[in-house]
Amino acid sequence: MNLNHFGRDNTALRQLLQQTAHWRRLDTALKQQLPENLHNHFQAACIHESCLVILATNSMAASRLRMMLPTLVPKLQSIDSTIQTVHVRIQPLSVQKPSVKRAHLGEQARASLAQSADRLAHHPELAAAMRALSHKKN
Repeated sequence: MNLNHFGRDNTALRQLLQQTAHWRRLDTALKQQLPENLHNHFQAACIHESCLVILATNSMAASRLRMMLPTLVPKLQSIDSTIQTVHVRIQPLSVQKPSVKRAHLGEQARASLAQSADRLAHHPELAAAMRALSHKKN
C-alpha cells in the first residue's frame, strides 16, 4: 500500500511519513559508519535538545559507540544539522519469559472426554485424540 498517496491529503500523515524517512536515513547513515557486527545492537532513538540519543542493547555496544562518537558527529550533522551531540543509552532487549502452562484436567473432565470418545465411532481420528487426552496426566 502506498501511504504517500494518502499523505497528500492528510498533513499529519505526511509529516509522519517524512519523519519516518528521516529516521531511516539517519539510522542507515549511522550504521554505514560503524562495524557490521554492531548493527543489530543499536538504533537511533530521538533528537532531544540538539542531542541524538542512540539506544544500545548492551554495555559492550555502548562502549564501542562512545569510542567512535568523535568521528561520527560530523557525519551525522551532514544528515541533520540540528545534531550537536550524541548520547548513548543502554536499553536491553526485552526478553519475554516463556509462559508456563498451568492447565490441567480433573478426573471428571478426563472421564467426560473418554465417554465422548466412545460416542465418536464415526470420527475415529477425533475419538483417538480425545482418548489420548483423557489418559494424559497433569
